[in-house]
Amino acid sequence: MDNRDFNPFDETPRTAGGLSSRRLALIGLAAFVAIALVVWWAARPRIAHHEPAPKQVESVPEGTRNVTLYFADTDEPNIHPETRELAVSHREDEQLREVIDALIAGPTASEGLSAIPGGTKLLSAMVDADSGTVYLDFSGELVSNHPGGSAAEYCTIAAIVRTVGDNFPELQRVQLLVDGAQVESIAGHLRADQPFVVKEWR
Repeated sequence: MDNRDFNPFDETPRTAGGLSSRRLALIGLAAFVAIALVVWWAARPRIAHHEPAPKQVESVPEGTRNVTLYFADTDEPNIHPETRELAVSHREDEQLREVIDALIAGPTASEGLSAIPGGTKLLSAMVDADSGTVYLDFSGELVSNHPGGSAAEYCTIAAIVRTVGDNFPELQRVQLLVDGAQVESIAGHLRADQPFVVKEWR
């Protein structure tokens, strides 16, 4: 053994590898701090970064709107418009039903009359947005109670088609149904088994 390395007054205990207990304590402390930092980092509350929620489309509140309805003239085979304020819902199909129901009910003014046969009811209104077609399903009275004649039949179809076209410009075609099915004609003069093009009836 080299006596130059031996100091009998050095009381610091050494490990087998030559490290002092002080150095071991420092290493242990550093390891403890490192572990504590890792634990703190893993457990700390995180701020969530969420994608902004898509904006919800607000429904249009129910209210009133001005509508144009077409009624038959009393003294000649023609139709004329009547504008009135009508209470409506926000959905398009519901508005269609409300407008057509008002058309069936007849004018508020003294002149004119409804071109829709008495007893007729609108059973449903369905919109195909892709083709711009509305399907109006009427009860059987549209045919069975019709007075007949080409002029009266023209007024019935024109009143419906022009009322739809004026109040719902996004709709370009009107298909009339009776009790859920297509009919060849309402009164035998004009074909009704294909949609009526709105712009052809202006």
